[in-house]
Amino acid sequence: MVYTRAEAVADGVSDSELKSLLKRGDRIRVVRGVYADAAELAGWEEDQHRTRVMGVAKISDLLVSHISAAVLHGLPVPGGDLTEVHATRLGVGGNRHRSTRHVHSGILSSEWQTTLEGVYVTTVPRTLVDVAKTQPRLAAVTAADAALHRGLCTDEEISDALRSVYRHRGAPRARAALRLADGRAESPGETWTRLALTHPSLPPCELQIEVFDEHGRFVGRADGGYPGHGVLWEYDGQEKYHRLLGVGKTTLDAVLAEKRRESGFNELGWLVVRVDSSDFRAPETLRRRMLDAIARSSRPGWLPPSGSWAVTPRHPSIQRPFLTA
Repeated sequence: MVYTRAEAVADGVSDSELKSLLKRGDRIRVVRGVYADAAELAGWEEDQHRTRVMGVAKISDLLVSHISAAVLHGLPVPGGDLTEVHATRLGVGGNRHRSTRHVHSGILSSEWQTTLEGVYVTTVPRTLVDVAKTQPRLAAVTAADAALHRGLCTDEEISDALRSVYRHRGAPRARAALRLADGRAESPGETWTRLALTHPSLPPCELQIEVFDEHGRFVGRADGGYPGHGVLWEYDGQEKYHRLLGVGKTTLDAVLAEKRRESGFNELGWLVVRVDSSDFRAPETLRRRMLDAIARSSRPGWLPPSGSWAVTPRHPSIQRPFLTA
């Protein structure tokens, strides 16, 4: 994906040819002496950042850390600052900014260090803590949700990582953010929705609610909601329809299946509130919509949905509360 000048020459690309490729825009200089195909820096911001991380790793023995390590581990970090590649120089001393690199310094025990695709990088638990110390809450919680959901770490491991930075700058902020993590979230959109609805004006919402009809037949599972008020919420995003695609199924099949599922909820008396990326611009509007939906249950004559429901339990590995001290 990325290569040095020496590697290019070894593959038969002369200096003049490399200069010509750079001039035409077919190759891009990632960092001094390291190059990549232009296509590698034309995708999603996280993909572009990953390419820059790999470039820095080519010319240094620094430990990739913080948000750069999260990207390398494949964790989503919406709203995070990806303008700099973050790495850690083991030892004492101050942080350094070198062009588009932020070099931290610190002493990390071997339990927080690993390798990934040949790159020296912080482990997932330590990465989550470093992200929570330095990045916006949404990026921190989304990364932690994804790591827990994919089984990349447990809350015990995150708690241990939090203890290791107990006196570090940003540690209280990290503890506050990581206490909000929940491995049942299946997408960044679900994490954002849950955080937007975590507000004093609203009761706590449940996650991953399984709905059954009067005969006990499974109707579907909603992303979240307020079962006591007959309200479900669903986050609509591309990733949801990708998850619904089976072998030989088209996107239209997935959309129709989703419509049938919602119809099943409605027929039982559930009110479904749809959430999508347009709500990101005005979370207060989403909260008002949800309050209006919940208020329906206090009106005279309201009846709870028929059938039954059950909240998907948290995985046993994430039952213990996060470190609070």
